[in-house]
Amino acid sequence: MSGSGVVEIRRRLPAPVSEVFRWWTEADRLQEWMSPAGSVEAQVDLRVGGAFRIRMKSEGTVIDHAGEYVEIDPPRRLVFSWSSAYTGPRPSLVTVELEPDGEDATLLRLVHTQLPDAVADSHRGGWGAMLDRLAGQMVGADTVGAKGEA
Repeated sequence: MSGSGVVEIRRRLPAPVSEVFRWWTEADRLQEWMSPAGSVEAQVDLRVGGAFRIRMKSEGTVIDHAGEYVEIDPPRRLVFSWSSAYTGPRPSLVTVELEPDGEDATLLRLVHTQLPDAVADSHRGGWGAMLDRLAGQMVGADTVGAKGEA
């Protein structure tokens, strides 16, 4: 269900579920895609109650994000709180669900709730851009040196 303060995005990603889960839970992989643009610093303590930190840096802007893992069910589900200067005084909540789509692809469903109404659209765009970047990283990891045709 979507409405104000809620972002829901679905994507088909070009990697098996276990691989997609790793891209969401390993700091070195998060650093490759967890920002709409620019570079990323990531720290991960992957356990229920464990914290993570994402620092997005782009064109002189730095945005810090922090959260705590609420549920970890490898490789199908990940739930975590998400806080930044743009999410208001209380943490928002992100749920990532992964389902296999054949042997080499994954259907991802991301639901970000408890956002202030005023930032839901910008977060929808941000998550969309990051998931596009994630898909590109996965393709690049599988086809090093290959050039795609436009």
